[in-house]
Amino acid sequence: MSDLYRPKKGLHVPMPHGQPDWPDEGRRVNFANPYEARLVRDGDIVRIENPAEGGKQRKNP
Repeated sequence: MSDLYRPKKGLHVPMPHGQPDWPDEGRRVNFANPYEARLVRDGDIVRIENPAEGGKQRKNP
């Protein structure tokens, strides 16, 4: 399962092309997308260490 990433505390991360902003509860990163990969590299979005802190963990069927 891929890790979830969320914006760094207090940071607003807009998404291109009219998409909604990066969700505070987190979502997966598409590292093939240069914009999303740069957000991780620059530290604008961070991996959620404990999904109970803000991300929702999916259960495998």
